Amino acid sequence: MSTKPVTKWGSNNVGFACSHAMKGYGFGVAIACGKDTDVGTMTALSFRERPPSRMERHQTQIGYYTLVITAIVFILLLWTTGLERGKMLYEVNLSLLIALTPFYLPFIVYWGMRRTKKQMNKKQCYARNLRSTTTVGLSTVIVSDLVGTMSKRRMRVSEIFVDMELLSAENLDLNAQSARFIELVRASVLCNDAVICPGNIGVPKMQKDMYGNILDIALLKFGLLVLPNIDQLRRDHEKVANKYYTSADKMQVTVHRTRGEDGQPKLILLMKGHCSVVVRRCSTFGLRGEELPLDSQLQDIVLNLADGLLEAGRHVRAFAYKELSNELELRRFSQVSTSTGLEDGEHKYRDYLAVDTFALRFLGIIATHNPARSTIPRAVVRCRSAGIKLILVTRRKRRLAKALAVDVGILAAPWEAFQARGSLVNTDIVDMSKLADQKPHHQRWQIEQLLLDRRDLVCADTSSDQLHWIVDACRRLGAVVSVIGSSLHDTPAIRSGHVGVAKFGYAVMCEASADLILLDSSFATLVSVVADSRLLFENLKKALAYCLATNTTSILVYTAFFLLRVPFHIHIMPELILAFFVNLLPAMTLIYEPPEEKLMQQMPKIYDDFLLNSRLLLVSHILVGTIEAAAVFITYFVYMADKGFVPRTLVGHHIMWHDKEATVITDAFGQEWCSSAKTGVPGVRPLPDEPDHDAVHQPGVDQDGTCQPAHPWLRQLAANCGSRLFDLPLRGDLPFGRHCLPATGGDQRTEVGFFRQHDIRQLDILTLVPHCFSFGRFLWTICPFVALLVFLESTRKYFLRLFPDSWLELATMY
Repeated sequence: MSTKPVTKWGSNNVGFACSHAMKGYGFGVAIACGKDTDVGTMTALSFRERPPSRMERHQTQIGYYTLVITAIVFILLLWTTGLERGKMLYEVNLSLLIALTPFYLPFIVYWGMRRTKKQMNKKQCYARNLRSTTTVGLSTVIVSDLVGTMSKRRMRVSEIFVDMELLSAENLDLNAQSARFIELVRASVLCNDAVICPGNIGVPKMQKDMYGNILDIALLKFGLLVLPNIDQLRRDHEKVANKYYTSADKMQVTVHRTRGEDGQPKLILLMKGHCSVVVRRCSTFGLRGEELPLDSQLQDIVLNLADGLLEAGRHVRAFAYKELSNELELRRFSQVSTSTGLEDGEHKYRDYLAVDTFALRFLGIIATHNPARSTIPRAVVRCRSAGIKLILVTRRKRRLAKALAVDVGILAAPWEAFQARGSLVNTDIVDMSKLADQKPHHQRWQIEQLLLDRRDLVCADTSSDQLHWIVDACRRLGAVVSVIGSSLHDTPAIRSGHVGVAKFGYAVMCEASADLILLDSSFATLVSVVADSRLLFENLKKALAYCLATNTTSILVYTAFFLLRVPFHIHIMPELILAFFVNLLPAMTLIYEPPEEKLMQQMPKIYDDFLLNSRLLLVSHILVGTIEAAAVFITYFVYMADKGFVPRTLVGHHIMWHDKEATVITDAFGQEWCSSAKTGVPGVRPLPDEPDHDAVHQPGVDQDGTCQPAHPWLRQLAANCGSRLFDLPLRGDLPFGRHCLPATGGDQRTEVGFFRQHDIRQLDILTLVPHCFSFGRFLWTICPFVALLVFLESTRKYFLRLFPDSWLELATMY
C-alpha cells in the first residue's frame, strides 16, 4: 500500500460535501467538519479580499487630481482676495475651478465601458460587471485550463488498432472492414454508458444529442457511422451488470445477456480500460478469423503502440471479450431482475465480482483525442506579441498535456524545438505531481522559481491547491492575472485573480464568482476581449487629451486677467456649456475610434497605468492647448479691434470693464465709452444748448439722450456671436453702453459733427451685424491655427510609426 499522503480534494473515496444512499441506509465517517473540510477551505479562499480593479485605481487618481486643482484654486483665491471688487474675483476663480475640474470624465468612462461590454457580448463573452471591461486589457498573465478552452468540448475517434493493423479514422473505408473490426466497434457501443437523448427522431446521426462523458459519446458516435442500428443492438444485448470506470482500477466491465446462434441464452463479458490493465488480463487475441495466444512479446508490441499513441496526445482504450460458460457464473446472472417491492418493478444489477475477469480475448484498441480549436494557434501568437504570459493548467497526465500543448502551438514540436533552440521562446511542461510530496511553502517557492524562469508554462497533473498557489504567486510577483476556470475547485483561484473568467455551462458557483463568462468556452475569445479592453483604454486617453486641451486656454485667460489686466474673462455658465457640449459630446465620439495597427503588439502598461500622465499632459496642454489658446486670443483681439479697442487700450481695464459704476472707458480712437447701460445700443447724447432738430437721434436712444434697453433677442444674438466655437470663449464683455461726449475742451459743435459721422458709420456695423463680425471673417482668423494643429498632429503620428521606440515616442506617446 502506498504511504503517499492524499489530500481530500484528490482522494477517490471521500465525498465532496456528502454521499447519498439512494436506497436503504448507509454508514459514513466524518473526517473533517467546518473550515477543515474541502468546502470550508474553498469558502474561506473565495471570501478573501479581491485585488482592486483598474477602474478603482483610475478613480483614485482622478480624485487626487481634483483635490490638487481645488487646493490650487483656493490658494489663488486667497492671493487675489485683497484686490478690489471681491465678488468679481470670486466669479473668476470659480470659473477657473469649473474649467479645470473633469466633470465630463465619469460620463466618458461609463459610456466607454458600456460600449465595450456590448462589443464583448457580440464576441460571445458576457461581462457581469463593468469594471472587468477595463481590467482585462491590463492582463500580464493568463492562467487557463488546457482541455475545453484550448481544445473543443468533444472528442473524436482518430485511430483503431485491430488485426495487428493501425487504421486512421479519417481514411477509413467502412464498407470494406473485417469482422474483427465490426466486433470491436460493437464492444465499444455495448460497454458504454452514453445514451442518445429522446426527441432526436429525424436528426442526422452525427448531430444527435447524447448524454454521458465525452469519451463514451465519441465512441457511440463512431458506432453510429459503422453499425446500422445500435438501438436494436443494445436491446438484443441486455445489460445485466455494470462496473463503472474509476481512476483506481482504470477499467469498466459490463455483462450482457443475449442469445447464441442456436437460440440459447448466454452471457458475455466486455471490458474497457487502459491498455496496460486490459492487456494483462487477456490470454488470446483475434487475427483475421483466428484466435492466437497473446504472449509477452505481443503484449510488449501492443503496449509500445499504446505508449506511442499516448505520446501523441490520444486517449487510448483497449477492449476485451469473454463468453461466460461457468455454471456458477450462469447461475449468478440467470435472474435478469429482482423484485424491489416497487410497483414499477425497478431492475437492479446483480453482483458480478465472483466472475473471472481474466483469460479474456483481446479485441483491439480505439484511440480518441480532443481536437484543438482552429483559432487557438493565432490567439497564442497574439498573446506572445502582446507580452502576455501563458500558464496552462490541467489535471491530465504529462504526456497528454504535452501533446495538446504542441497541437495548439504552446510548445514547439520536437523538430521545431531543435531548429529554434536559440530563440527567446522558453516554454516547458512541468509535472506538478512531483511537487505534491513537498511542504506547502516549499511548493510555493518552487512555483515562483518556475514562473521567473520560464516564458510560458504548462502544468500537468495539477491539484486545486497548486492552482491557487500559482495564481497567488503571480500576484505576489506584481502581475495582473486573468484566471479561466470551469469546475467548483477552480473557484478560489478565480476569486484570487484580478479578472475571473468562467466557461458557460459548467459549475454554477464558478460562474457566480467570475467577472467574465465565455459563452463559447474558447481561449481565442478572451484574447479578442483583451484587445477590446486595450482599445477602450487608448480611446479614453484620446478623449481625455481632447478635453484637457481647453485647460490651457482657461489658464491663460485667467493669467491675462490678473497679470496683464486684460478684461478677458469666461463666465460660469459658458464654462459649463464648454464642459458638457464642447468637451463631452465630441469626446464621447472618440470612444468609437478604430484600434491602432500595433495595439496587440505593445507590452501591457502595468507600470504606466494612469489616465493622466506626463506625456498626455504635454500633448494636451503644450502641443495642442497652446495652439487652441492662440486661436482664442487672436480671435478675441481681432473682434475687439473691430469695435475700436486695440490690445493696448484693453490693458488695465480688467476690473473697470466689468464694473457698472465705472464712468469712462476710452477706445483707440480716443472715444470715451460709458458702461452704465451695457445692454443698450450705442448712441450719442446731445449737447444741452443744442436744439432738438440738430441732435442726432439713433435707435435705442430717447430724445433726452438716455439709452433704452436693447431687445432681449439682440442681447442674446450678441452673446452668441461673441461665444467661441470649439475653443472660442463666450464673451459679452464689450461695454454696449452709450458714447459720452467729453465734458470740456475744444469746439463743442465741431466735436458733435465729428461724432455724428463716426456714430453713423458705427451704427451701420452694429445694426446690420449685431455686435459680431461675420462668420467668414471668423474662419479666416482661425484657419491658420486649424491647419497648424492638423499638420503637427499628423506629423507627430507619422514619425511615431516611422521611428518606434524613439525619443518622440517616449515624450509624446501617451
